[in-house]
Order: sequence, then structure tokens, then C-alpha cells
Amino acid sequence: MNQESSAKPPLTHRLLSWGFQLAGLLLVLFLIHLWQTRDLVAGVAPPLSANSLEGLPVDLETLGSEPVVVHFWATWCPVCKLEAPAIDDLAEDHKVVTVAMQSGQAAEVSDYLEANELGFTTINDPQGKLSSTWRVRGLPTSYIIDENRQVRFVSVGYTPELTLRLRLWLLDNIL
Repeated sequence: MNQESSAKPPLTHRLLSWGFQLAGLLLVLFLIHLWQTRDLVAGVAPPLSANSLEGLPVDLETLGSEPVVVHFWATWCPVCKLEAPAIDDLAEDHKVVTVAMQSGQAAEVSDYLEANELGFTTINDPQGKLSSTWRVRGLPTSYIIDENRQVRFVSVGYTPELTLRLRLWLLDNIL
């Protein structure tokens, strides 16, 4: 066996190869994101006016002049359960309205929130009417709405808290 053929490629070639592989992976992830969000609401946010599980009125039009996260989830969704603590933490610092999509009656959703120690504002959507209006097809789905009620960011699937916070920061400070 030739000694040259068994030698490792130089470090720069390996780093370049890893860079191309990473770029390819990021491209695939970006294309998946585009495919997942292709039919979701863009532009002006649809109306969101309902009572929360506590019986308090929630209306997107009257939530003030700061960005709002509208988060669709379900009690039966394992990814939603994984993401819920991050949404709860986010709700301590930002306006967050969540919509429990097709998760049963209000008492069932309230019991779920209590059992999982979640305190975010929740609207129950037992028949999926709100989620249909917002064209939600996968869960969890998060929309970030600016002060002019324009949809600025959308994500489907698990979204790390840091990503949501970064998007809110961008909206407050740059965009």
C-alpha cells in the first residue's frame, strides 16, 4: 500500500470539507423551514379575539404597542410539551398568547397547564377554528407579530427560546 494514499489529508482540506458539509446541512434545514412555513399567514395578522381560559378577553388589536408571540400548541403534542417551559419563560418578559389547538374542553387544558406548572395566557381552540384561520398545519407553530400587527417571523416545530428571544430583540432594536 502506498504511503501517500494512507496519509490523512491536510487540516485545511478537512476543515474545508467540514465547512461544505455544515453549509449543506444548513441549506437543507433552511429549505425544510421554507417548506414548513410555505402556506402560513404572512403580512397582516388575522384577528385573534377570544377569552382566555381564565375568562379574560384577549384581543390582538388591544395588546399594546410591543411585539406579541402567538404560539399554537396542543396537549397531545410531545414537541409542544418539550417546548412549553421555554414559552412559559418567554411569557415572563414578553407578551405571549398561546392557543391550545384541538386539545379538549377548557377544563382539560387548564388541568394540563396546572399539572405542567405553566402560566402563560391560553385560548382554547377545541374545534381548531383559530388555528385554521392562522393556517396552522404543524405543531408547535409560533408567530411573532410586530406593533403594526404584521407577521414578522414564523416557525414550525421546536424553536429554542434563544431563537425566539433573538427574533424579538431584532424586532425591538433593528427592524
